[in-house]
Amino acid sequence: MSDPRHLISQTKQDAPVICSTGQEELLKRGLVRVSIAADGLSPLLDRRLKELRAALRSDAPDHLLEDLLPELERAVLAADTDRQDRLGQISQSLKTLARQLQIHDRSGKTAAALRQLIKQIDEPLQHTGALPALLDELTIIQGIALDGSGGASSRRGLLSRLFRTGGEERPATMEAPAPADTDETAAGALIDHLAAAQLSQESIRLSDNLTEAEPQYCNVAAHIETILLSLLGELQVLDEQQQRCDRVREQVQQGLNWYDLAAVLEELSGLVLSSQKSRQADFELYLQQLDDRLAQFQGNLEEAQDVYAGSAEKGRSLEGVIRSQVEALHVDVRESFDLTLLKANVEAKLDALLSNVDQARQAQDQREEAVSAHLRTMVERIQVMEVEAQTFRRHLDEQTKRAMLDNLTGLPNRAGLQKRMEEEFERWQRYGGQLLMAVLDVDHFKAINDNFGHLAGDKVLRLIAQQLSRRLRKMDFIGRFGGEEFVVLMPGTSMDQGAVVLEQLRQGIQESPFHFKSQRVAVTISLGYTEFQAGDSLDQVFDRADQAMYRAKDQGRNRLSRA
Repeated sequence: MSDPRHLISQTKQDAPVICSTGQEELLKRGLVRVSIAADGLSPLLDRRLKELRAALRSDAPDHLLEDLLPELERAVLAADTDRQDRLGQISQSLKTLARQLQIHDRSGKTAAALRQLIKQIDEPLQHTGALPALLDELTIIQGIALDGSGGASSRRGLLSRLFRTGGEERPATMEAPAPADTDETAAGALIDHLAAAQLSQESIRLSDNLTEAEPQYCNVAAHIETILLSLLGELQVLDEQQQRCDRVREQVQQGLNWYDLAAVLEELSGLVLSSQKSRQADFELYLQQLDDRLAQFQGNLEEAQDVYAGSAEKGRSLEGVIRSQVEALHVDVRESFDLTLLKANVEAKLDALLSNVDQARQAQDQREEAVSAHLRTMVERIQVMEVEAQTFRRHLDEQTKRAMLDNLTGLPNRAGLQKRMEEEFERWQRYGGQLLMAVLDVDHFKAINDNFGHLAGDKVLRLIAQQLSRRLRKMDFIGRFGGEEFVVLMPGTSMDQGAVVLEQLRQGIQESPFHFKSQRVAVTISLGYTEFQAGDSLDQVFDRADQAMYRAKDQGRNRLSRA
């Protein structure tokens, strides 16, 4: 592993370089992966690396990264100092043990070898990867030096317990050293230092321990990769993220080890978060637009209310004017003795009254026109809001439908299957009747992937889905549970009727001409089925059908099994 101090100084030197968006994304991903590989060196460094990953994933501003860099550098330097100290302690313990062997080797058979070994130990250790060779050599010398003393076996085991070949198992307990034996005491100190070094180097011994860790991963690799591929198939990503998703899928299809798995999960979590953030942003934008529309709607209502209030006030004002003018006429009639003058006064006041009425009517017409315009505007905006709501509802329905479908086969995925199972279960509980569940699995699907490639496996799953959908009845339902496993629901069907339909499915798949690149691919399925019974839960019914399917596989595959 490269010196971390060099990495930090190089980062500082390269800081001014301006990267494109794609290069910046690759650089961030590379930094995240490197930081994962450095986990476990020290608690302080782990915290700083965790902060770095969080900052990179959240697209933190540059000044936060600049503030974090000095803290990270100090943590790296401290971890490197601790590593050098541990390696020095290990070297000292090895040297002490070698000198104790010199004392015990009275025959002198190993004197030259021990001197050469001590010279090698005196050279500074740069990495714990050099320890296995030194320990192996020391173990051999120890066996020669203590040959015939009766303690060779136990002392040899004391050294070889820490570093061994892949086929050996660690003992559950370690023999306690004899207090009076000085070389055992030195070995005990050595074990303590080596254990500390092993713990601190756990995350950077990937290449050294790949052969040891790989068999353990292989036991679960197929299951993990199937789950990841299923999840990638169901994940709805943005168009700009599709290539990234395809790269992750291709990496999973090519096979993973533990280290690759961590990186893939990191990428997958990033894709999920990006998709979630995008949909959340779309929804927030819609809510903001809806809020703006409602604010405009409220403003129009308030304006209409103001117009109506003004109209009422104008009406009251007109009424007051008319009353005053009529009263003035009454006064003129009572007090006037000149008929000609009275006639002139009455005509003048009537003209004024008519003029006021005309003005009031014009003002009322204008107000009514303004109110009508506001109402038309509100109606138009309501119509726009209805169209937008319908569009958004259709978009949500499409997204919900897509989220319920498997991208590879076009069948309902596990979420869609679970929804339909719950609906059928509730219907069965409410109305009774007969309801069957069948679980079917493609036989030797891993061999198809291994022999023909994952593209062939995907094609087989698509063709099987088409065959099953075409051969099932309209009343039946089929969904992809995950990987190469499917679930069938058969309402209103007895066990005997279900057996006939499922046997037709099995024969249809067996006889279907599956080809990949002009080469025939033999495909069969194993099925287990059961009926819903009083007191059953969904999980209980599924478990019975699943166990029946595995019995069919145990009995030779390509058959039905009834539960």
